[in-house]
Amino acid sequence: MDHPLPVGLLCLPATLLLSSLALGAAVPIEPYSSKPTAEELAFVAQWKRFLLGRGPAAAGRYVADLPFSFKCGERSSREWVRIDTARVESGEWQADGTRTHVLTWEDDHTSLSCEARVREFRGYPAFEWVVEVCNEGSGDSGRIRDLWGIDTCWNAADGSLPVLHRSVGSPGHEDDFQFRSEIMHNSMWDQRRRIPMDTPCNARWGETHGYLLPNDRRSSAVWLPFFNYQTGRDGLITGLGWSGAWRAYFDHQGGGASTILAGVENLDTILHPGETIRSTLNLALYWQGELMHGQNMFRRLVLDHYTPHIDGRPVEPPISGVVWGGIPSVEHLEIIERIREHQIPLDVYWFDAGWYGTGTVPSYSVFEGDWGTMAGDWRPNPNWHHGTLQPVSDAAHAAGMEFLVWVEPCRAIEGRPITLEHPEYFLTGHSDGRRLDGQALLLDLGRPDARNWAVEVVASLIEDYDIDWYEEDFNLDPNPYLETAAEPDRWGMKEMRFIEGHFAFWDALRQRFPNLAILNCASGGRRLDLESISRGQPLWRSDYNCFPEATAESTQDHSYGIQHWLPVQGSVIRGWQLYDTYEARCALSPGQENPLVAKTRDEWLRIKANVLQAKRCKRYFVGDYYPLVNQQRDPAGWTAYHLFLPEGQEGMLVALRRAKSDVTAMRFDLLTVDPARDWTFEDYDSGRTWVVAGKVLREDGFEVAIPQRRDSRLLFYRPTS
Repeated sequence: MDHPLPVGLLCLPATLLLSSLALGAAVPIEPYSSKPTAEELAFVAQWKRFLLGRGPAAAGRYVADLPFSFKCGERSSREWVRIDTARVESGEWQADGTRTHVLTWEDDHTSLSCEARVREFRGYPAFEWVVEVCNEGSGDSGRIRDLWGIDTCWNAADGSLPVLHRSVGSPGHEDDFQFRSEIMHNSMWDQRRRIPMDTPCNARWGETHGYLLPNDRRSSAVWLPFFNYQTGRDGLITGLGWSGAWRAYFDHQGGGASTILAGVENLDTILHPGETIRSTLNLALYWQGELMHGQNMFRRLVLDHYTPHIDGRPVEPPISGVVWGGIPSVEHLEIIERIREHQIPLDVYWFDAGWYGTGTVPSYSVFEGDWGTMAGDWRPNPNWHHGTLQPVSDAAHAAGMEFLVWVEPCRAIEGRPITLEHPEYFLTGHSDGRRLDGQALLLDLGRPDARNWAVEVVASLIEDYDIDWYEEDFNLDPNPYLETAAEPDRWGMKEMRFIEGHFAFWDALRQRFPNLAILNCASGGRRLDLESISRGQPLWRSDYNCFPEATAESTQDHSYGIQHWLPVQGSVIRGWQLYDTYEARCALSPGQENPLVAKTRDEWLRIKANVLQAKRCKRYFVGDYYPLVNQQRDPAGWTAYHLFLPEGQEGMLVALRRAKSDVTAMRFDLLTVDPARDWTFEDYDSGRTWVVAGKVLREDGFEVAIPQRRDSRLLFYRPTS
């Protein structure tokens, strides 16, 4: 059972909980920074040299061995995959600031070969690795299991009691992305603790918290696959790239000594001759000092190396206007005309689900019509769109917006044309292969012909309708289908090939359309891992906000949690409603979506005001994140955070006072403020500016007053010229 920090501690301002600097304490000379230190870079440089057989390990900090392992039968890879027997080929530094080293081994006992690709990042105390295992023999291999992408220790330098920092995933709940800090002890008398994350433990945890889908095994359905293991004054952030079932275990044995295991959960298989399997993609980042220094280095690494790029630059998340695709084209054209009339500077016109198939029941929202039974028939509906999306695409482009279209290629309903023409492309989820009319089927992306069909379907839509953004949704947990289809002695191979096939599907689209931007959605944010987010941006981070029961305060909580990890993500306001300034600020994100449901001129002007606000704020989200206060799911609480751009020394502060809060003002320590400078503040609502000395800010704190309940402040700050 999990034992998080006491509730009272979780509700404290993060600057008090996570920082050694309290108000009134000595002010450091240098402001907080996400820039790696020389000591951090040197520590990881030594670790990489050790892995390449070029130097010693850091004594006692991590296992003096490779950080991965697997078994073939009872033979452990530790017996033959060793640093001293590796053949190492080191590549050159690339334009993206990375260099890859390839380590290879061969085993005469098992006829297996192993390859580890280790990638390092210039300017970051981090490295990643992926392991491949191949059967080089003429017959089937023994059973390969326990493929741990991460198998290492992480020991505190001074015996400190570790703390595991992690976040809930996106089960579509009020506490999606909640940032949790859990002390690694069973009690004050028992300095040991094991935190497991696997399907049985996740199911029990999810049921305890009332999640509807506790067994969902998409990569971020229960937990985000990113972890910060703090050991006193430093720590190790680890992350996984794998869009299916993974498992992880953090095991503190006492005295600051811990074991970390993580990797593919479902794998116990023989390999046929010439067959290859792979591990999760695995990342390690080392940090020293303050927790948020480590988190912000991770955010910067994600932005630089795990965010889609076009022409060498990260894809800029758009401020979008979202409209349901089941609305007839003529009404879309009227909406676009209102956007033009009121000069609303939206980046993207978001054409959501419901536009396809041959349904006859109108749908003006996700809860209406027969659009759900049309999945698999990716032709524009002749009843709503006259068989084409071109007029809407042309109008959006003429209004200065890019065109985004929602598709879900991996799910089809039995009875759609493709399921009858090529039934072999789909998995039924039934062991006897029976097909029931109207049931959901899973596209078998492990089959090259099925994958090629999906590529051509989406490519044709992109070409025919000048689509700039392709949104891919995925509203199935694939594991029941993949596991039912498993072959004898081949557990996990269907999932392995499905995941590899999905990455190949995305890569084929990106190669064919170099300027295409991809939006990664899976029942909201259930596919947020390093491999997936490096291909598609998670701009619809939670399906929770689809429902009228959603609250603005939960949207605040989602933002507060996910920003610890991901600088690029997006949110729509709850229930697709027209919203006021307070709710717009609850949903502030670099990829904010605005439901275009206005009827009157005043409502359109309100949307315009919210779009202008979001565009003013957007660039700050790719800076450094500093949480200030959050009282999870508390209607009487506050949420506040600030974002800082180190290059320009500019910041943004968002503060939200909830409807039942009696607190009219709070005082915060702005950790980024240089005490030697004066700082100019701007109130977004009033336009008022004023100057405060940095020394005063750091010694006395910065007061934010919100006199009215259910209200907010949006402030910007910069050095005074």
